[in-house]
Amino acid sequence: MRKFNIFSLNAGLLLLMLFSSLVQAGVVIGGTRFIYAQKSQGLSVSVFNRSDESWLVNTKVTRGGSWPGAETPSAAEALFIATPPLFLLNGGRDNKIRIIRAGGDMPQDRESLFTLSIAAIPSGKAVPNSLQMAIRSGMKLFYRPEGLKGNPEKAYTQLKWSRAGDQVVVENPTPYYVTLFQLNGNGQAFNDAGMVAPFGHRTAPWCGKATACQLQWQSINDYGRLMPPVSLTLNGNAAVSVAVQAK
Repeated sequence: MRKFNIFSLNAGLLLLMLFSSLVQAGVVIGGTRFIYAQKSQGLSVSVFNRSDESWLVNTKVTRGGSWPGAETPSAAEALFIATPPLFLLNGGRDNKIRIIRAGGDMPQDRESLFTLSIAAIPSGKAVPNSLQMAIRSGMKLFYRPEGLKGNPEKAYTQLKWSRAGDQVVVENPTPYYVTLFQLNGNGQAFNDAGMVAPFGHRTAPWCGKATACQLQWQSINDYGRLMPPVSLTLNGNAAVSVAVQAK
């Protein structure tokens, strides 16, 4: 799931707040998540301007992300570069951003997570006492080494669930990041459940103090497609096998 930041400029005052999408600026990104394969020579990201205005588009890649379960964001090491990092996108036009690996060491037995951050900045001269907004969108960028075991599309069905008191523990035995989408615990929706890192685990109060817990969730594949729901029942501390519902 994507997260967005908006900063507003009004008579020299910068305000930071949350927003929904670069679509608010008329700028549309051709994808919601991106996979960078180890042997790739680069990754292209399409950007479209559906408005009549011109926007400056600024792009950067940082390690980690702000999603629950993700590694803490860090810009200390530039493992990827975006080119062009800044360009003018006129109304009704489109362009491509090229993401290229810049080197550095990353684990070879699992995926690594990065944030692809794209901002649309007003290019026109500000009118006195008016409001101009620069809209920033953060999307998941996964670096995937060659030869990882298993099928990334099936990884979400291999999660292992258990109880630890009032907490639910979910373990990911696969080398792939798994997004928890539309997670529901005993009828309560958790819309920002985040992810489970490769070979990692999460602990959260998704079931409360109820003895029996009905869990259901979905995930998102490499192409942004919503996968069929998975459901299970946790009784006490016993983990049970999952059942994938029919498509």
